[in-house]
Amino acid sequence: MDDAHTIQTKFGIVGRENELRKALAAVRAGNHLLIEGPVGVGKTILAEAVARYLDRPFQRVDGDERYTEQKLTGWFDPPLVIRNGYSNDAFISGPLAQSMEAGGVLFINELNRMPEGVQNVLLPAMDESKIEIPKIGSITARRGFIIIATQNPREFIATSLLSEALRDRFELLTLDYQNEDEELAIVQQRTGVKDATYVRPIVRLVRATRAHVDIRRGASVRAAMSITILAKQLGGERKASIRNAAHMALPTRIEMKDDARKSISEIIDELLQEHCSEEPNDPPTADRLPNSGRALDATNFSKVDLAEPEATLLEQLGGLVGLRNSSSGDVGWSIAQHYARIRRQLKDPKLLNMAKKIAIQAIIHHTLQLLGPTRIRMESVREPYTPGRSGEVEIEMTAEEILGKEEIDASDIIIESNVPRTAACVMMLDTSMSMSGDKLGIATASLGVLAFKLKSIQYGIIAFDSVAKPLKTLDQKVAIASIVGDLLDISAGGYTNIEDGLRLGLVELNRSKAKERVGVIVTDGNYTAGKDPCKIAAEYPKLFVIMIRSHDSRPELCARIASLGKGKLVAVDSFEEVPSILRNLLRDFLYNSAIGSS
Repeated sequence: MDDAHTIQTKFGIVGRENELRKALAAVRAGNHLLIEGPVGVGKTILAEAVARYLDRPFQRVDGDERYTEQKLTGWFDPPLVIRNGYSNDAFISGPLAQSMEAGGVLFINELNRMPEGVQNVLLPAMDESKIEIPKIGSITARRGFIIIATQNPREFIATSLLSEALRDRFELLTLDYQNEDEELAIVQQRTGVKDATYVRPIVRLVRATRAHVDIRRGASVRAAMSITILAKQLGGERKASIRNAAHMALPTRIEMKDDARKSISEIIDELLQEHCSEEPNDPPTADRLPNSGRALDATNFSKVDLAEPEATLLEQLGGLVGLRNSSSGDVGWSIAQHYARIRRQLKDPKLLNMAKKIAIQAIIHHTLQLLGPTRIRMESVREPYTPGRSGEVEIEMTAEEILGKEEIDASDIIIESNVPRTAACVMMLDTSMSMSGDKLGIATASLGVLAFKLKSIQYGIIAFDSVAKPLKTLDQKVAIASIVGDLLDISAGGYTNIEDGLRLGLVELNRSKAKERVGVIVTDGNYTAGKDPCKIAAEYPKLFVIMIRSHDSRPELCARIASLGKGKLVAVDSFEEVPSILRNLLRDFLYNSAIGSS
């Protein structure tokens, strides 16, 4: 029996022979290992099994945006520092130091959720097998020290790409979902339910969530285990118990697409009908497969069995804007791109409302794809301790506070912690250009979705032509879909009063108490109303200009506005470039602000 099969037997691992052999080869060679794959594919189980099999000490760390360098390397105990000064005895080793001193495995779960500064602490440990501890010297790793880390795919919220320097020090092992028979064996092993006729439909149900057109991220084998256990606990008639269990287990384990046409409950019922409606001895039949799980394609929608209103809409749109000949492969996005024309020509209010909803969902979904992975920018904050506050004791500042005091109060202890960096951003959209509402919708959705993903940005939207008007103030709570819908109904035209747009944007920013405040104006710079906008631009704490190139655009004026606003000018050819440009501008702004204030 080779090593891989021995590990399978000893630790109850189903399948993964090839992956186990690769992991063992990397660790035995003394190379650090990065395991990448979606949630629930067994990354942690595999890493721990390899470490245990090789009889290495094992330390586990879970990645989090608030994780600090001191938590990873170690920290000084305040009372001991006061009594004996900075010494080895006063130093409490963190998991990195402990693993190095023991020649063991440091397992870091979800490495790409850790702040970049914490990630960088690993570099000297991986390169030189050594880290420096201020005030006491260095810690050198014993033979056998290794780092095994995992990361989720980069599209997961709150993750980021690892730096090139860090990735260069890892070997990569990719795990995907296992095949149906292996997942069946896993569920049987973990739940103790051996009846394959009972478990297999549940496994198929869960696997189907990964391919459904309305689901962005499907459930892992953990969901199949939960459904199996819950169904057995619920008891009673088999179909009913599995249905109830599925409605309990699946909603927390799948992520819906923003443009999903059905609710999560409807989709679960649909998949239950397809995979779990048969009695154990009845073979599944082809006519159980519903059309609703199929992706709508603009080239073949007439062949799909749609609800009558939707079919009527698409039939009319085929004549109006030629969706039948669309090569996009995505009806929703095709409707969004043609919405300005649809709004002018579609006479039925109910069908127009349906088209608008589809366009809104498509724009938000498309924007999510254009934005890609984002990360919450964190900053280090030092404040007096209060009950319930988490963080690390800042030794030097605490020592200064308590020096010479006979009695020490809790507020004398200074706590250092990582918190999300807050910012306020106002976007000003030039709606006077020859741009239809769907293009403006993309720009607006990009800021709204970005603010939602980062969770620490207040945002406002100003639209301006001859005059400026707020679509969303900083303190308003308005759904992104509602704002995008408002912009879809805007008819571009009128004069261009950039000064009024900047003036109203500045009023909004000045109302905010956020530490960092920034304005972003999207325009071609060709103002035809109001005063010269340069004077008001100079009053901004920070102002970025995204210039849409056209035959009327004025690059020299846009560059001057950006310069006076202490920001940057970025020229683009279309509104579709705005989401990624905006993400990069705000990322760099928050990062540089964090450096400047540290």
